[in-house]
Amino acid sequence: MSADLGPKVSIFWSDRHFVVGRFPPLDRVDYLDHAVALVESERLSPPRPTLEEIRQYLRGAIFATWVNRARSFAAAEKLEPRDHKMYLRTILYPGRFCYSWMTGRVGSNEDAVAFLTERPLAGLDIELIARALQCREAAADPDVLFAARTILPSQFDACAKLISD
Repeated sequence: MSADLGPKVSIFWSDRHFVVGRFPPLDRVDYLDHAVALVESERLSPPRPTLEEIRQYLRGAIFATWVNRARSFAAAEKLEPRDHKMYLRTILYPGRFCYSWMTGRVGSNEDAVAFLTERPLAGLDIELIARALQCREAAADPDVLFAARTILPSQFDACAKLISD
């Protein structure tokens, strides 16, 4: 019911043994590591996904969706105000993707930037991701980052190389 928090809530379902339903691997990791119970009569814990399960999930439809969105922004002539939030997410995504791929964990954008700053990935422009994070934190207009849209194809190339290695 909250206008601020409502869009941030994800609801997944499963049976009590976590064998049916929809509860993707990254969401299970996030639940296991960061869940805050609002109401709970019994705590059930799904099995922790393996790194390979997480990687299988990341290399699937979620990656293809991001690549298509990145290609669309890279080819755009201008950034529409309605696309500001999605454009920032598109720039930030490779950081969190690489962080989860390499660690098997779910972290914030800040976690991903810090991790990749210490462990640079060939071809990945972490500086662009960091600038997008600063823009988001300042609630600034992302139009200042629009010229960087031409870098997006090299960002998904770096992620694709990570997947193939």
